[in-house]
Amino acid sequence: MLSPPFPWFAFWVSFLVALARSQSPVQTFFPGSIPLANRSPYLSAWHPSQNGSGEVSSSWPTFWDQKNILGWSGKIRVDSLTYNWMGGDAGPPNSGNVTNVQITPTRSIFTMQAGPMNVTVTYLSPIEPSDLVLQSLPFSYVSVEVTSLDGQSHDVQIYSDISAGKHQYIESIIRGWRIMTTRTEWLSGDRGGSTVTWSQNTSGGSIFHEIQLQSPKKDVEVGDQQAQDGTAYYAMANRQGLTWQIDKDTVVRGQFHTQGSLANTVSNAFATISPVFTVYGIAVDLGQVQTTPEPVTWAVGYVRSPSIAYTKPDSTVEQLSPYFVTKYGSNIGAAIDDFTAGFADALQRATAFDAAVIANASAVSSQYVDLVSLAARQSLSTLDITVSTGSDGNPNASDVRIFMKDIGASGTTARINPVERIFAALPTLLYVNASWVGPLLAPILDAQDALTAAIPYAAQDIGTAYPNATGTHGVHTQGIEQTGNMLIMLYAHARFTGDGSLLLKHYNLTKSWADYLVSNTLAPSGQSDADGESSANMTNLAIKGIIGVKAMAQISHAVGKDSDGQQYDSHAAALVGQWQSLALSSDQKHLLRVYNDQTSWALMYNLYADRLLGTNLVSDTILQGQTTYYQTQLSSVPAFGLALDNSALGTSAAWLLFTAGTVTDNSVRNSLVQNAWIRASSNLTANAFADQYNVQTGAVTEGAAGPAVGGAFSLLALNLTPQTISLSGSPSSANSNPSSSNTSHSSTPVGAIAGGVVGGVVLIGLIVIGVFFCLRRRRRDQAPQSEKVDITNEPHRPALSPYTYSTEDGRTGSYNTNRLEGGMLGAANASGPLELIGSNTSLVPPTTPDSGPYSSQSSKMRELSLNARLAYAESLSGSSNVGSQAGSQAGSASSREPLSPGATRSTHSASRSAGGSSLSPTDVLGLRAEVENLRRVMQEIREERLAPPPEYTG
Repeated sequence: MLSPPFPWFAFWVSFLVALARSQSPVQTFFPGSIPLANRSPYLSAWHPSQNGSGEVSSSWPTFWDQKNILGWSGKIRVDSLTYNWMGGDAGPPNSGNVTNVQITPTRSIFTMQAGPMNVTVTYLSPIEPSDLVLQSLPFSYVSVEVTSLDGQSHDVQIYSDISAGKHQYIESIIRGWRIMTTRTEWLSGDRGGSTVTWSQNTSGGSIFHEIQLQSPKKDVEVGDQQAQDGTAYYAMANRQGLTWQIDKDTVVRGQFHTQGSLANTVSNAFATISPVFTVYGIAVDLGQVQTTPEPVTWAVGYVRSPSIAYTKPDSTVEQLSPYFVTKYGSNIGAAIDDFTAGFADALQRATAFDAAVIANASAVSSQYVDLVSLAARQSLSTLDITVSTGSDGNPNASDVRIFMKDIGASGTTARINPVERIFAALPTLLYVNASWVGPLLAPILDAQDALTAAIPYAAQDIGTAYPNATGTHGVHTQGIEQTGNMLIMLYAHARFTGDGSLLLKHYNLTKSWADYLVSNTLAPSGQSDADGESSANMTNLAIKGIIGVKAMAQISHAVGKDSDGQQYDSHAAALVGQWQSLALSSDQKHLLRVYNDQTSWALMYNLYADRLLGTNLVSDTILQGQTTYYQTQLSSVPAFGLALDNSALGTSAAWLLFTAGTVTDNSVRNSLVQNAWIRASSNLTANAFADQYNVQTGAVTEGAAGPAVGGAFSLLALNLTPQTISLSGSPSSANSNPSSSNTSHSSTPVGAIAGGVVGGVVLIGLIVIGVFFCLRRRRRDQAPQSEKVDITNEPHRPALSPYTYSTEDGRTGSYNTNRLEGGMLGAANASGPLELIGSNTSLVPPTTPDSGPYSSQSSKMRELSLNARLAYAESLSGSSNVGSQAGSQAGSASSREPLSPGATRSTHSASRSAGGSSLSPTDVLGLRAEVENLRRVMQEIREERLAPPPEYTG
């Protein structure tokens, strides 16, 4: 009997396993730049991926501007042969051959081949919705895993460094290669005259290099908006085979090339950034391996503390520190220890977050998945989360303020908390953690509380030179634009967190803003919008102001000012009626860009706010007409999509995606998504994801690497569940999770359907009768319960779910619902100020629906349904320990786990309210709208008699 050929059998099994594990989804998305480390306005590293440029393994990363190179190198040594996996200091054949790139909301994953090894490089910039300490910590990961392609063990060492000096790199041209020299730096935009100092540190759990300017300049930017007062760090958790070295690049990289290890020495020859180029290297010797037992992981960081110079309303300047100091103080070593040791857990959370977002976005299209994946890190990395210092000298964890940098805007400096950019990014903020919106708006509100007499409308920002929040700066022409934005965002924040403290604190300010809109919004004159348009009587601008008035009505009801609320309800109803008569084309089929200009049209993206807030000012008939008109326009568009209007050559990715959230047809929605995707996937030029660009050439006009692309989450945000608004303390509901279907927001008690399976038919009849009398009583009393208004379930809504996570006690949440007292997050609880949701969170991505993207279940039935929202196959470990097994599992997740699409039905309710208590001309128009609402409600009731009973899941 012949013996089986075990050596060959083992070889082929190993080979096939390695081949299978090396396979990744085929790349179909080709952005002009790929995010690498994106955690704050000043930690922003990108791989320029313009068509014809070098791969990540043969080119240098850059700052967000794509001009200033950041010296960041990576090498792998296999059987004494060295290959690049990052950096431009080596050309073929000594650079890895990149075979695939995958982009998720938190990660950029590069697969490449280096000799006989398959190499997976994962750049992870965590998004931490449930922990402000982790979210505010400006550090990012890069990890490397290897697998043998031939089934044999190989001698492997892996190396990486960051640098503070100029670099040579080899650039591909049509004929051969050429060597070029450029200056690089992580610390300053001044590449020639700044002296750099450094040190090497060993702490309890890690080793790290610390690099800073010898003479930093506080709160100053140089060059293309790089700070002058930060400290860069490069770190790794202590592990077997780790060596390090600080010296000139030729010395350190040469040492690794020849020895496969570093010398554990520091050169103290401090020098200028250029022409001397010092590198800060860390290497790991894996020995003979077929595959990495755990990823080899570095942490890169750029820390500024304090981070914001904030001018308070009394004109004193306060230095605000990053939020993570509430846990670590000035002990950056402890923060680095926790960050490096926490990689496995961070990767699990990131993988779960990615899976949930991708599953939700997949219910729209694969192109929509690409857009939200590219937008997430970019939009959130424009934020600095800060705290003040208390009178005792310690960080005040209850005084949280968030600041946004207007990255990518025209000019040499960037505005701080630009209102229209926050509005564009609002869907991402609401989806990830709606409670962050409050501390972002609070500084803008505080700066204006005493200015209403002089300036009756909202400011554009609170400073023009980040990071200096110097306050508002006088009159401007965007009164309707910014006032509408602020009222909409204030109500959205309260609606999706249940936190009404900002509404109460700033009620007089917002009331004066609403009065300004009532007087000015219907016929805008001398006004400009966020796109720089300044025509009189702009339809899209006018409706934003009207929605702002309606938002103020909801705000008034929420704070108990029902008389004011009824007045603003009446104003909004009257204004929208007049607006409709002025804005519709002569054939009544679509909205005009400018009143009475029958040749004009525009993307009516401001209608999105009406859908998001559930205010239902604009009828379905108008939305359907707009959808049909867009479909006609989309049949013939320029190379890079539909323009903003008939007079424009430019467009906006955010506004295209806002518009997609207003249409009533899936194919039109997907076409608008595709229009935004076409430019995002164009690598004809090297630039980060841009919001504004020319539709004919694709040339970027503004917003590259900026926050506005957060509008990509517009479709996902439409499915957030509103909360009952509370003015103080915790929300009244025991389960305050906006994503939980167990929280009732309707007038019909959920308990009434506990036996729904048995008595379903009888129950439906009772519900119909109850809804009818409830609506009649509501209209008779004319006291709308606006704080309980839910998002309407219009038939065109994609059935998507918000990102959701669960906690150790079994609760689930979409975001933290801690109160904002005086515009700040509530004081720390007994468990400490850092634990917003829970120290051990596990993500719950949605399950696949058993119906199409739109549910046919009636809105009233959905309102009463007790659907189980989400389920997840695995709970995430709460341990922060990183062991070989955990690391290995995490490594697999980083690049090999499929991100399976899925979706879930949402359970939202519809509520329409309007009214007034007098018979003024305004009220007559309001009553007319009320009658129309009643007619629609009766039609819904008739339809519901034929609807099937609700389905229940355990």
